[in-house]
Amino acid sequence: MNQVERPFNPYGARMSIIVSAPANLIVATSDGIDVRFAGVDLDTDVMPSPTYRGGGKGIRISFEGVRGPETQERDVAFLRARAAWVDRTKAHGEEAAGDMPTMPGDLALSPVKAIVVDDMGTEYRLESGRVAGDGTEWSASWVYVPEPPVGAQRLQLQHAQ
Repeated sequence: MNQVERPFNPYGARMSIIVSAPANLIVATSDGIDVRFAGVDLDTDVMPSPTYRGGGKGIRISFEGVRGPETQERDVAFLRARAAWVDRTKAHGEEAAGDMPTMPGDLALSPVKAIVVDDMGTEYRLESGRVAGDGTEWSASWVYVPEPPVGAQRLQLQHAQ
């Protein structure tokens, strides 16, 4: 893995940031799709919410489904199902058409998360995330809070599914 030194911050902390990993560092297989670690950002903005009043910074962990024939087949099936849903919506209205089909990346990536641990015993919790979407069909990212404390020297990510 390539690492860079985190720039010195005003509070005195220095932590390494992993900026890349082997091309396909597979951390899970979910719904028949291999899922790779796609990166970590130790300095992501977190907006205050009803469940997290702190705001400030947190940790964003990203995953991607490994693209191949299976993901392509699922994408094609989804696009056909979505087009049929749009046609039903136009013909019979939204209520009669039912729910829009779920993106296949959502089914495979939603269960893949991480357990975040540091050398100071900080209790991290999942605050928010996003999974799949037009243009990001096989991507997911999860935001954990709080921001790593000043004295933390090591951050460990354990796969959780």
